[in-house]
This record gives sequence, C-alpha cells and structure tokens, in this order.
Amino acid sequence: MGILSYMQKDTDMETNPLIPPEEDEFPGEEEYCDSTEETGEESSEENNENPPPPNLEKETPLPDFPLYESAPPGTSSSVITVFPKPIIPCYLCNSEQNGLVRFLNAAAGYNPFLIYISNQLAVNGLSNGEMSQYGRVSASQQTITVGGQSGYVYVEKQITVNADRAVTVAIINTDYGLDIMEIQDVFCNGGINTGCFRVSNLSITNRQIHVVLNGGAITFPSVDYLEVTSFRYALTGLYMVSVSNANRLGENLLLTSNIYIRGNASYTLYVFNWSAMENAIRTLIVEDRRY
Repeated sequence: MGILSYMQKDTDMETNPLIPPEEDEFPGEEEYCDSTEETGEESSEENNENPPPPNLEKETPLPDFPLYESAPPGTSSSVITVFPKPIIPCYLCNSEQNGLVRFLNAAAGYNPFLIYISNQLAVNGLSNGEMSQYGRVSASQQTITVGGQSGYVYVEKQITVNADRAVTVAIINTDYGLDIMEIQDVFCNGGINTGCFRVSNLSITNRQIHVVLNGGAITFPSVDYLEVTSFRYALTGLYMVSVSNANRLGENLLLTSNIYIRGNASYTLYVFNWSAMENAIRTLIVEDRRY
C-alpha cells in the first residue's frame, strides 16, 4: 500500500476523494486500544482517598523529575490495556452550549494528579499514561487546576471550551516544569473501509521522532516536540507502528506496537516519557469512534 494522502490536501487524493473529518461534531464513544507500549515499568497505583480542595495561593513548584541512568531492574516493553477513568458527566452545564473535555497524564516524575475544572473536582488520581473519559463542559473559558494529593497546585490555566467540539487536555513536562496542552479532537469520516491516524509527540527528551506504519506504508517523519500531525487515511487492517528517535547520529528504534485500524475511527498515537531518561518513552494509541 502506498503512502496515503493527508486529509486536508484534496489535490493529493484519488478520484472520488474521501470526505474529510467533520470538525463540527462530537466524537462518539471512545475506545482506548490495548496499545500502551513502554520502554520501562508501569506507573504506580492511584490514591483514591478523599482529596483536599486545591490551594490556589501556592506557587508552581519545580518538578521532582528524577534522572535514571538505566531502566529500573526487571522492566521491559509491555502492552497494557488502558481503561478510561470515569469523570463527572457534566461540569457547570448551565446552558445548552456544551463541549467535551478529557485529560491525559503525559508527565513523568510526579505522583497521580487531582484535576479540577473551575474548582470542581473532575479526576481523582490520574497517573502517568492514563486518560479520562470525556466530560461535558459549558462552552466558555474554564480554569483547569492540576494539583497533588496534598493540595499542592502545579498548574492553573484557562482553556477555551468550544460548543459542539471536543478537546484532550494533556499534562506535559516542559523545560520550566509542568504545563497543560490543548489537543483538538476531530472525528474521522473516512467510510467503513478507512480509518484516520495521527501522531502527537509529547516527549521532552525525544524532541524529534519518526513514526512508520507497516514499514513505510504510512510515514510521519520528523514529528517535533509538542507537534500534533494532521490525520492521514489508512485502510482497515492490522498495522505495526514503529517509533524511532531522530537525531544527528541517525535513527534509533525505540519501540513497536500493533494496532488494528477500523473504518470510521480516529486514532491518535501519543508519545511521552515515563522517566527523564532519553529513551524511556511510552506510547498510547487512543481510538475514537462514532456509532
């Protein structure tokens, strides 16, 4: 199978082109594929005790971001089934104009987070590599607070929730500590025989990666840190996804994972760290479908 066209580039498509993703509709029921692959150990268990309210007066601390010379003993690559953590179905839904929000913990070096939307607890104990379900939020400016179990506040920022749109809010490592990043979610309208695939590089230590499906059938070259690529069409079927670190010394294969792409489904490959070691990365492939 040759390289498939970018969805936005109509001139590159075949005759009778596929319809691009409908950006004005919610994604439907999301499924979290059993495609979390990592180069190290799994995150620790969450703390489900009753959380204290966030202390909004505390300043953002410097992260406890330990450096490892090698992976912890006894760890290896593994495939983990990721089950979404439930969140309250609706936050401050005081109008008919609502959007969808979910959270991804892509930050290494921290205990599980408490996440608040406008001072209302949304997620209790989100560990590295975990993602919440979507929750409905009033379409407006909303304040996101990311804190620890003790009430310590790491990040407090506003996001824009648009009506009839969906967004993933990723908690990420940066050179200056923790931050959050908004990733707009778009539903694939490729037809029953075609899915859509994209890549999001959130790895602070692997700032340029190459992603290849089935040895080159579909390629995402030189995906930079904090870049989210465009969706590309992929025919239904089983794919091997390979992630390499691109640097001046050439490519270094980091890990591989298998994924079955289904029709009318959107797939996002998230790449992020489980520790500050350069090649200690995890991947999470998230499938979003509409029924």
